[in-house]
Amino acid sequence: MEEIEAQMKADKIKLALEKLKEAKVKKLVVKVVMNDGSSKTLMVDERQTVRDVLDNLFEKTHCDCNVDWSLSETNPELQLERGFEDHENLVDPLSAWTRDSENKVLFQERSDKYEFFKNPQNFYQWKKDKKTLKDMKDRDKELLVEENFCGTSIIVPDLEGVLYLREDGKKSWKQRLFLLRASGIYYVPKGKSKTSRDLVCFVQFDNVNVYYGKDFKNKYKAPTDFCFVLKHPQIQKESQYIKYLCCDDAWTMTLWVTAIRIAKYGKSLYENYKTSMKKAAVTTAWTNRTSTTTSTPSTPSPTTKAKASGQANGHAPQPPAEPVAKVGNAPPPPPPLLPTQILPPPPPDPVLTPPPPPLAAKRSPPSTSVPRQLPSLPTKFPPSPTSMDNLPPPPPPLSQDDGPELPPDFLPPPPPALGFGPGAGSLPPPHPVSFLPPPPPDPGFPLPPPPPDPTFCPVTNRGSLPAPPPRQSYIGAGAPPPPPPPPPSSPPAGFRSTPSVRKTGPPPPKRTTPPLAAPGGGDFMSELAKAMAKKRGNQ
Repeated sequence: MEEIEAQMKADKIKLALEKLKEAKVKKLVVKVVMNDGSSKTLMVDERQTVRDVLDNLFEKTHCDCNVDWSLSETNPELQLERGFEDHENLVDPLSAWTRDSENKVLFQERSDKYEFFKNPQNFYQWKKDKKTLKDMKDRDKELLVEENFCGTSIIVPDLEGVLYLREDGKKSWKQRLFLLRASGIYYVPKGKSKTSRDLVCFVQFDNVNVYYGKDFKNKYKAPTDFCFVLKHPQIQKESQYIKYLCCDDAWTMTLWVTAIRIAKYGKSLYENYKTSMKKAAVTTAWTNRTSTTTSTPSTPSPTTKAKASGQANGHAPQPPAEPVAKVGNAPPPPPPLLPTQILPPPPPDPVLTPPPPPLAAKRSPPSTSVPRQLPSLPTKFPPSPTSMDNLPPPPPPLSQDDGPELPPDFLPPPPPALGFGPGAGSLPPPHPVSFLPPPPPDPGFPLPPPPPDPTFCPVTNRGSLPAPPPRQSYIGAGAPPPPPPPPPSSPPAGFRSTPSVRKTGPPPPKRTTPPLAAPGGGDFMSELAKAMAKKRGNQ
């Protein structure tokens, strides 16, 4: 238990020390300006190198990640500019800026950043003619880089030349012969040789950085605008410790600045270059893979383009007329038959006025081939009525001796209409007038009294059918109830009454007993009871 507590205590102490160490890490909020004038704000701590910040910017800007991308600082007050090296800690040079400084950090491409690795002959063999330098093979360039950077020590380009020097505290510029060595820059005094013992040290590279000068011709009356400066990074204002040098042309300036960088940073530049090349190669491979994957389905084929050209304004191309004409030499099909030749006309409606006959049309000669039905012909024609010969025979008439006596209100079902019904085909519904039932009686009109004569059959507006007997009420417990009325026979579908043909039902059965005259209709009730009793006896 004590060991566990001791271990937990040690872990807590370790965590607290790490937090203290993290709290002591210097951090800066940096605003990085892009080529287009926009900016990105980053949080940078003292452990991050320029390479780390570049990778972060690559993710934010989605650029091509080539080796020329660089972070640079500008000093508007001194009119200086310098590119940071990838191995530098960005916080250190930025911490040297004053609080009111107008310095900026730029994210831009600089072709001179690693030019000496792409074309090392221009810096190590600068004395040769330009044609020889331009025609050097790639393998020879690689060997030259390995010879100067992969040995036990770095080899600094053997550079010398006449430069303009701005003297301390003076506005004049004087020419001097300068020589580059690994430790610094030296110059030859007047009347002396270029031997080592006669050289005078101009500046050491240990505590200075090299900067490009901007518009020194106007500010310092320099002979040209191709100037560079050597100064300590802590110096942010005018100082006597700043060394100003001026060159005759831009290439001489680039040659001297690059050679100073090689002498100052040595192998670190080569390591930075290899890291940048790996990053660029990985990014390029990934970009090519992604672009190939996304462009394959989106690239239209020639066939698709040809189809799209025929579909202008979003309309499908019309079928060409030429293939239709090349079907064959057969004569065109005969015209379709008239509806009167295919189906007979429907039966005339006796109520409505018959329609006028169809116009006479020119009949085509009969053809042995089956006529082709065109989609433009009407398809809903009334079917032909059922032939009269195919009707079923009428049922034999029922006599009074063959069955029980029918009630007085029994009516035989009406005969089926010709050409109607489920088996006769689908006939369009008749005119709505023929389906209307008889109008109901006026509610205010009193019902007529029961007829005294049972043979009296009033004629309704539906024809010669007898009206149903009125509802009777029986008095007394011994009177039998009347038989239930038969279910009404529903007319077939499509039934229409014909006013011109009046059909009369069979006469009611004759009474066997003479009626007794009695006032008030009481004899009628007794007679009806006797008839019902007789009917039950026959059953």
